[in-house]
Amino acid sequence: MKEQVLLVEDDINTLNGLAEILEEEGLDITKSKNARQAKTAIRKGAFDVVLMDYLLPDEDGLSLSKIILEEQPDIKIIMMTAFGTVKNAVNAMKMGIYDYLTKPINLDELLIILRRALKERKLISENKQLKSQLNQTYRFDNIIGVSGRMQEIFQKVLKVANSDATVLIRGESGTGKELIARAIHYQSRRKDKTLVEINCASIPENLLESELFGHEKGAFTGAHKMKKGKFEIADGGTIFLDEIGELPMSLQAKLLRVLQERRFNRVGGVENIAVDVRLIAATNAALEKKMQEGQFREDLYFRLNVIPILMPPLRERLEDIGPLTDHFIEKYASKDQRNITGIEEEARKILMAYEWPGNVRELENAIENAVVMCDGQQILPDDLPAYLNAGKSQRSTLVDHVLEDNSLSYRDKLEACEREIIKQALVEASNNKTKAAKKLGFTLRTLRNKAKKYSL
Repeated sequence: MKEQVLLVEDDINTLNGLAEILEEEGLDITKSKNARQAKTAIRKGAFDVVLMDYLLPDEDGLSLSKIILEEQPDIKIIMMTAFGTVKNAVNAMKMGIYDYLTKPINLDELLIILRRALKERKLISENKQLKSQLNQTYRFDNIIGVSGRMQEIFQKVLKVANSDATVLIRGESGTGKELIARAIHYQSRRKDKTLVEINCASIPENLLESELFGHEKGAFTGAHKMKKGKFEIADGGTIFLDEIGELPMSLQAKLLRVLQERRFNRVGGVENIAVDVRLIAATNAALEKKMQEGQFREDLYFRLNVIPILMPPLRERLEDIGPLTDHFIEKYASKDQRNITGIEEEARKILMAYEWPGNVRELENAIENAVVMCDGQQILPDDLPAYLNAGKSQRSTLVDHVLEDNSLSYRDKLEACEREIIKQALVEASNNKTKAAKKLGFTLRTLRNKAKKYSL
């Protein structure tokens, strides 16, 4: 699609001449002879740039620009005049006009300025589109979680999103901690600012301080120029520190200072740099154990744990396996342009019965594998990764192993067998607790209590 330029000029020869030149440059030109026509054109169409004369027969360019910018604040306006003065240029720039040219117009200069304005306009448009997509992507209804545990998390996140309180997200690897962190940012009033993500375990310790806080030129060998750190880049927005439990002790004190004072020094620097950053941290580590072992500061732990969010493992929210499976089938079938409409019931039962130590990430990988291997429109048991089918036969003898284990008390054996039987009933009932309770001869309340007891 051609870039749209509105040309406003009362001199017909200049109007037609400029329009012809700009059309040869591949631009779509709309012509207006006065301010009235320009207002009508602006309200009918979307323009990237307005190129206008300062002196118009019915209104001056500054007052017309003010009206245009009120209606379309992202539009770029370039002013032309034969009466260019420093005062007019300053007034124009204060109003938000992009640039200012004096007549007679230098065509090379005009085209350079016009192309620069169009490029910036495109960047603004792409940035808005990207932010819109991110807002859509990280809406809660796009994060799959129909279980009660996930709904509670969604409600908690909605409450804390618009505060500046520090959030600590905990849970096993693969549970979706980063998705919740992004959702918090894109639901907050900081959503139009930067979200910076950094994995504390993925960067060598000797580079991590510079990555987080930046460095001054000459601070260490190889520091040829000043570099801003992630906290400085995230100013006004949010920083997400994943695997916070892996943060070296040497940096924990500096992070604590940022949380307390909202300021820090670059490596090798003396200037105190103030920042307004909302911190979200995540970990799968047992921070309490790390504190006991002297590997994590207690004061930092309490600074981070203002709003704790615990992500449940997938094995404790079986209700989510079905919706997640359907979501991943649709995602990868669309990506690979495959006509796969769903999953056979027996294959779904295998997914429901598996423990998923890798949680949602492991489930997603398994479904991507199945989509690749599937030859028909429905995913079959044989399309699933081999280890899932192997696990099925292994689980069938679990009760025998429990009964033969003399290290367990009879009570422990009874509970282990009961857990496996209840789990099997839930799988066969596709996690419908009412149907499962009927199969087991339990009341619904009894089944719910036992499911909670056994984390089913």
